[in-house]
Amino acid sequence: MKINIIGGGPAGMYFAILMKTADAAHNITIYERNGPDDTFGWGVVFSGKTLANLREADEASHADITRDFEAWDNVDVVHR
Repeated sequence: MKINIIGGGPAGMYFAILMKTADAAHNITIYERNGPDDTFGWGVVFSGKTLANLREADEASHADITRDFEAWDNVDVVHR
């Protein structure tokens, strides 16, 4: 299957991982408008539930992600 993904952010990259894991024959192309070393000074926050979902979907990529990320335990997230 040919799969085109628009955006190399967390969702696009993880979707590509899961699709390639499901079938290594998939032909996957990710289109990203920014350069490989561009940064914008912000990070991605994964809740405990999200991390559990990532682990359930693919333990190997979960291990890679959690090995390399920074954990901030002193952050309060408030939603109104």
